[in-house]
Amino acid sequence: MKQRLLYIASRLRTSFWLIPTLMMTAAIFLALLFTAIDNTYEAGHLPGLSWLRLHDPSSARALLTVIATSTISVAGTVFSITMVALTLASNQFGPRLVRNFMRDRGTQVSLGIFLSTFVYALMVIRVLGAETERTQPTLSVSFALFLALGCIAYLIYFIHNVAQSIQIDNITFHINREFRSALDTIYPAEECRAPAASREDLRELPQNKDSTCVRTNKEGYVQLIDRQALIDWARENNCCVQLQSHPGTFLYHWGVMAQVSDPPRHLDSQEIARAIQGAFTLGAQPTAGQDIIFSIRQMSQVAVRALSPGINDPFTAYTCIDRLMDGIGVILQRPPLPNCFYDQDGHLRLIVSELDLSHVLAAALDEILEYGRTSGVVMRHLCGGLIELSEICCRREDRQALYGLMLRLKEDCAISLEDRFDIDAIQKHLSKMRKLLE
Repeated sequence: MKQRLLYIASRLRTSFWLIPTLMMTAAIFLALLFTAIDNTYEAGHLPGLSWLRLHDPSSARALLTVIATSTISVAGTVFSITMVALTLASNQFGPRLVRNFMRDRGTQVSLGIFLSTFVYALMVIRVLGAETERTQPTLSVSFALFLALGCIAYLIYFIHNVAQSIQIDNITFHINREFRSALDTIYPAEECRAPAASREDLRELPQNKDSTCVRTNKEGYVQLIDRQALIDWARENNCCVQLQSHPGTFLYHWGVMAQVSDPPRHLDSQEIARAIQGAFTLGAQPTAGQDIIFSIRQMSQVAVRALSPGINDPFTAYTCIDRLMDGIGVILQRPPLPNCFYDQDGHLRLIVSELDLSHVLAAALDEILEYGRTSGVVMRHLCGGLIELSEICCRREDRQALYGLMLRLKEDCAISLEDRFDIDAIQKHLSKMRKLLE
């Protein structure tokens, strides 16, 4: 349940409608509150508030009309600037990064403050009516003026925020921050891990021939897997669930989601399928919550576009490679992920499918190697980062993954590079990397 709530919160953060809707709702209540106070008290006659008094009550409606007209016009301009920024991000850095711009809280609040000021002014105009002749809407109009001044200040901030958000250094910084957040969630430190979990060699586990396959009922990317719900269900029905997919996997509508060993006899296949399917959340695109490959591919996409002939920006590729190496280094320094989960009685209830380092390296560097193999400077920078990873690599399977990548780099450079300086420099890097891994 906690994971599902976090998933819903993440979905709401990427929406343009939530914060503006909340701000417009608050504006409606504030308009009703201040007009009620104006109808009850003469705020301009209270001690210390005489400066709020309206000298010409008939001008209140005109002032509110000007505020409403101007704010809705600027709101349209803000929306247009936002669409231009989204189009630029999609064309320049890839469509996957549009989500990051939509998550920007400054843009959401900018739309909200202009729309809420417009709604507030309309509500006050409607409530005033003929009562303006009897009472002075001092607080209502003064707060509308305060909102208008706030809109001007926030417009300046919005323009600054848009100019900052399309800079490549800031883009890679925000992608890396999300990447590190996902790493801290998926690869926690040893003291933060669940005690009833371990990493086992699945080939050494006893094989149970009495099992049933659970297939998905729709296609889509696996966005969320509620492991605790699966463990609880398996404990209640005295069985074991082995997942055949992980977050980020695309499941076809005939794909196998899981395999249930010792399936409960009192449940038919459809009831078992509904229980397993209920723990999976499928969607049209992967998300970063439980899938580190999503953030890795975002960074890799920026690097690949920077290496395209039309852009040819190796410095952006350097930045992306540095961020990727930093994240992969975190994985190397953290304990391996558990793949077996037990209940309180020590019975195996859940076996998960986890990524190993070879999958992470492939997701991070395959496309960069494909499109940057002819660039000696990029290959040298990449080799430098891999040497740093080799120095902190301790596990045998991780060293094998890095060694396989080193052999691929050696073959690619021998085929694609022509400059003797680049070839010699890369060969020296690879020789040093070989010594560290052997």
